[in-house]
Amino acid sequence: MKYLNLVFFLFCINSFSQSISVNWSDKMKNNGDEVIVGGKYGNYYTRNVTKDNNVTFKTFDSKAVFKKETEADFKLGKKVEYTYVKNMMIGKNIINFLGEEKRKTKTFSVYASITNKDFVPQGETLVLSEVNEKSMVNYGIGMSPDSTKVYVWSQIKAEKKKNPNSIQYKIFDAGLKNLLTEKTVELPHDSKDSFVYDCLIDDFENFYVASEIMKSDDEQQREESETYTNITIYPKKGEMKKIPYTFKNKMIDSFMFQLTKSNTLVFTGFLSPIIKGFLKSKKRELVSDELAVVKTDCKTFAEKQNKIINASTLYPDKVSKVSEYVPFKVRNFYEQKDGSLSIVAEQYKSVYHSGYKGNGYYVYYYCDIAVINLDNKLDVKAMVKMPKFQKDVKNPSILSTTYKDKTYVIYEDETKNETAVTDKDVKKSTTSIFSKDNNNSLFLVTVSAKGEMKKEIIYSYDKSPIRPNFYKCKTVKDGEIMLHADDYLGILKIK
Repeated sequence: MKYLNLVFFLFCINSFSQSISVNWSDKMKNNGDEVIVGGKYGNYYTRNVTKDNNVTFKTFDSKAVFKKETEADFKLGKKVEYTYVKNMMIGKNIINFLGEEKRKTKTFSVYASITNKDFVPQGETLVLSEVNEKSMVNYGIGMSPDSTKVYVWSQIKAEKKKNPNSIQYKIFDAGLKNLLTEKTVELPHDSKDSFVYDCLIDDFENFYVASEIMKSDDEQQREESETYTNITIYPKKGEMKKIPYTFKNKMIDSFMFQLTKSNTLVFTGFLSPIIKGFLKSKKRELVSDELAVVKTDCKTFAEKQNKIINASTLYPDKVSKVSEYVPFKVRNFYEQKDGSLSIVAEQYKSVYHSGYKGNGYYVYYYCDIAVINLDNKLDVKAMVKMPKFQKDVKNPSILSTTYKDKTYVIYEDETKNETAVTDKDVKKSTTSIFSKDNNNSLFLVTVSAKGEMKKEIIYSYDKSPIRPNFYKCKTVKDGEIMLHADDYLGILKIK
């Protein structure tokens, strides 16, 4: 495969006194199979699986110019049929995590192969975990906020359905040289009435399990939803602790958990009112007009802050149809050094339409973007939104990042919506035979800490054949997004 040292420098604009630039690689002719690995050490990396099931990595410089292609050597032998799971960039190395289903022993193994930035193996491939495949419900791999620890966990099905499941987890140092913690813990709720979302660890080796719990009959008598979200904490030392997130007369519509660099567990989620009676208005059931934010100290597990914020201004005053109500979903949030938060949300819902002989289908709606800036007391500094209409657009959702005290959101919309800043301004697009991809553009919204919002077009698709696929793009660090456009790799930088 040959590459030309050609870079498409598409734009460089000033946005609130900051420079935004995108560099694109030359056409790679890979049929869109490349997967973004990340960016570090002054380079950017992609991964690809060849027809022979070999893994190769491509390296690009800071301007997206191709440097070289390397075939991976994970030292597992030709007989091992593994799946590449994920990677982490820690220190000067890249850790490659692999999974293998062993049919003979009926076990599932997680391997780790450490390479340098040039993908040269640094030592032997390690076996991090091995569990019975039939009893494993799900598993995950992660890293502590300070990037000094790596962990792997597996949820294990109980032998009896009435008994709770358990979690097996191991915590290693970042170099995977030392096993710091290894435990099997029983979940404090029945397996049939719970679902584990994810597991996290903090800088102190405390282990967190995020679950959705179905309430018992006694608990459902309260004026709350039938389910609730729960964090179960298994400290490095001490007894287990549970943190239930329940809100009277409200259900959690969407939420995010994150362990921040300030050693704080942050929960943020939109709440929707519970519709109880037949005579109650049903149009309110799709409104997520309150935002809950709860902060918990990772050292003491004590609640630091808890606040419910009125977000009704994100919705229009009058709505003529129930279908016009689209709830907001938390897409990401960022904590600043002073403890303040910037929360990025997007209106989203799916509607099921029944079809002939049960062949139904879903219609997905993606609408306005919202950014909510909170100070370190969780008081609202700014709550702003930007309307969009993406019914014709292949990239329905958004990508976001933060840089210094500003929040940046990129998305795709019809070019004719460039000047739309209110709901009334949005020019509705329609699905028809006349709809064309080159009628769309890549948009950028910049929101300052004070809530000043600016909307602009990065570039129009009628001037370039390069169209990023948002499902394959990745925010690699604050102020940098790697763009995947099937045959092109792009680097968006904010300076």
